[in-house]
Amino acid sequence: MSTSTVAIFSLVLLLTLIFCGVHLSTSLMFTSVVSVFLFTGRFSTAMNVLSQSAWGAVRQYMFGVIPLFVLMGLLANLSGASQDLYDSASLLLKKVRGGVGIATVVANTIFAAITGVTVASAAVFTKIALPQMLRLNYNRKIALGTISGSAILGMLIPPSLLMIVYGSQADVSIGKLFVAAVIPGILMTIAFIIVILVVAHVRPDYIPEVEALTEEEKQNFWKIVLRPWPIIILIIVSLGGIWFGFFTPTEAGGIGAFGAFLIVLFRRRFNRHTFWETLLSAGSTSGSVLILLVSASTYSKTLSMCGVINVISNLVESMHMPPIGVVLLFIVILMILGCILDSTSILLLTTPLMCPIMSDLGYDLVWFGLVMIIAIETGMITPPFGMNVFTVKSSLYGMKGMEGITVNEIFAGSMPFLVAIVVVDLICVFIPPVVTFLPNAM
Repeated sequence: MSTSTVAIFSLVLLLTLIFCGVHLSTSLMFTSVVSVFLFTGRFSTAMNVLSQSAWGAVRQYMFGVIPLFVLMGLLANLSGASQDLYDSASLLLKKVRGGVGIATVVANTIFAAITGVTVASAAVFTKIALPQMLRLNYNRKIALGTISGSAILGMLIPPSLLMIVYGSQADVSIGKLFVAAVIPGILMTIAFIIVILVVAHVRPDYIPEVEALTEEEKQNFWKIVLRPWPIIILIIVSLGGIWFGFFTPTEAGGIGAFGAFLIVLFRRRFNRHTFWETLLSAGSTSGSVLILLVSASTYSKTLSMCGVINVISNLVESMHMPPIGVVLLFIVILMILGCILDSTSILLLTTPLMCPIMSDLGYDLVWFGLVMIIAIETGMITPPFGMNVFTVKSSLYGMKGMEGITVNEIFAGSMPFLVAIVVVDLICVFIPPVVTFLPNAM
């Protein structure tokens, strides 16, 4: 069978399986085996590609970073870090109109540096921040949108699970990806804060006047503000070690997980049952991601072996678009896919197809990785399958007075933050040093 025929067939088969509800890892492996068989005419060759890809994927040293950083985030949350970060930020910003909303964004930013998972941030801060904002008479849509929108930072602020997945697929340094995300992450935080301040100015009825400090808050001001210091130090040590070259991302994950465990012990939150549940959760999350990576590695080798990448590359060249036009086209494709697929699946599907084209056009793959991740993350708050939105909705169950909140309200409240995400992504596209300056300075 010809290369172009195999290319078209493999893409159609893969998309058909996915839309029929077949798990992504199964879809990738099945498509890979069938495509190699059609291309070579030998079933044994197809099975050899599958086995060699699986073995080559799981034995890579860098994949050890996934369970370690996942465990670090879970242990940090077990220590009460998310509540401490929110309390500290909300007290510092209490005299600012919209301060509680801004505190949610700031706490999400710092919490993202220890979790790397967007939905974890959405679930945690729904429980912590939403009751406080509603108590202060924030507009319900804005309160919900602030939580679901700012949770996006969980996948942009390093250590990000998406960056680890992208780095493994695009064969670029995970450490450089972590460092490259610092400035875009800060920009995204500032953009979200601007959204809240603009809403407070344009629609003052949506965000109430500032609330005075209570006597208890005045007496315990610095105690509350400085309470998250162990988590801040943990972030500085783990990510700063990567920046200054003291240790690799995998070693940073190990140090971070051990440091988070010490914080749990120090705060006397260690419980045998909850600790065991934390380990099981870390194993479950890591296992599901690693299985996807194995299947994606097989899929990537199949694309290369069967010439699918060359077919798509020639198709893009035939459009006679300028390089920046190709980048913008890919961003639109990623945003559309974000409406129907989860972030990891999109990254595993598109990285093997897009990165070779970007490399041929002379673009830095570290830069393109950040642009991809930001574009993909828009899907977390866009209908019909916005993962953050449904995470917030599911986290409302059991919360007093939250029974009437609908998914549509959360989507509506998230739209101003969607605009901010798109603006930051375009800044990264048209001003590449925003992404490349820090990794080039390493």
